[in-house]
Amino acid sequence: MIQLLSIQHLNQLVALFDEVKIGLTALGLDQWDEKYPHRNDLQKDIEDHSAYGYFEKEELVGYAVFNQLFDVEYNAIEWLNTSDSFMVMHRLCVSPKHQGKGIAKQFVAFGEELCITQNMKSLRFDAFKKNPISGKLYQKLGYKVLGEVTFRKGQFDCFEKVF
Repeated sequence: MIQLLSIQHLNQLVALFDEVKIGLTALGLDQWDEKYPHRNDLQKDIEDHSAYGYFEKEELVGYAVFNQLFDVEYNAIEWLNTSDSFMVMHRLCVSPKHQGKGIAKQFVAFGEELCITQNMKSLRFDAFKKNPISGKLYQKLGYKVLGEVTFRKGQFDCFEKVF
C-alpha cells in the first residue's frame, strides 16, 4: 500500500535508504552514498508533502517522491510535453528484500494517477544509466528516453510519458 509519509516515518525511511545503498553497492552500482540522499533530503521530502512510502504490513519497503521540482540539468532535455504541466518522480527505491514484486511498477502507476488527478500532462524522471534494470522497466511501461544528464555520480537517462 502506498501512502503519504509523515515525520514519524523518517527513521524508517533513513533505514530503508541505508539498506538500499548496501544493495546497490553489492550490485556494483555507486548511485547513492553518504552524501545523497541524505537524511536532510528525506526530511525535506516529508515536510514538502511529496514523500510516499510503500508498506507491507507495518514495514516501509519502498519510497518515491512526486513533485514539480527538477534540477537545472533538465533544461537541456527536449521534453515531449513543452508545457509547465508535469510532475517529476525522484528517489524511487525498493528494499532489496522486496524487489521483484512489482513495487517499482506500482509506484510509477501511482505517479501516473497523481498526474492525471492533478491535470498534469506528463511524468518525468531520470535513472542512473549504469542501472539496466530500472531503464528496461521504464521503457516497458511506455516511457521514452529523451536524453541524458550528468550529475555527481555520472550519467542519468531522462524519461517522460505524456498522458
